Amino acid sequence: MSRSLDIGFDIDGVLYPFVQVIAGYATKQLGRPCTDKADSWDWYQRQWGLNHDEFFALCSRGVRDGVLYTEGTPLPGAVRAAKRLARAGHRLHYITARAFAGIPAPVAWHRTAEWLQKWTFPVHSLTIAGDKNCRPTDVFLDDSTDVIKALEAAGHPRAVLWRHSANQTHTGAAVSCWDAFLEIVAAESGPLPAVGAGYAVY
Repeated sequence: MSRSLDIGFDIDGVLYPFVQVIAGYATKQLGRPCTDKADSWDWYQRQWGLNHDEFFALCSRGVRDGVLYTEGTPLPGAVRAAKRLARAGHRLHYITARAFAGIPAPVAWHRTAEWLQKWTFPVHSLTIAGDKNCRPTDVFLDDSTDVIKALEAAGHPRAVLWRHSANQTHTGAAVSCWDAFLEIVAAESGPLPAVGAGYAVY
């Protein structure tokens, strides 16, 4: 029997081109080329020579300057996949840890909501939180291996890694294209008719 699912999405690195946007901003602010090809999770240390505090101070300035979280085109296929899932009757929940030193959660929430609305993502809920277990979901897609491990340790039914160049060592469930993720959702839910679903875009 088919059923509607609660599907969770991380945003940065899954839907939003975080590395590319902050790299462009860093290049202008630092006055030197900063590559947008992340080869590790701490690429800003290894490739840019910034420590943790310097990097997040740069990110905070980028948000306040209306660049980070505001500029940037969705990663290829993200909007189309989200709309297909919503049309199939699934509920889409966006959970992201975008609040950090200098960027309060309400600011991160509003900037994120504006970007999702600008690009017409279907939205059932948006939560700013580091704990991706804060809202129950049936399937969750994230690009952090640590998040996936935490979800699995907490008994999450289906945590899936969005694979890219910085997380290639993960050996669990992973996808590198939207068609593969849609297949996972279909396997969990069963086929659903592609009818309009009541969702809000904000």
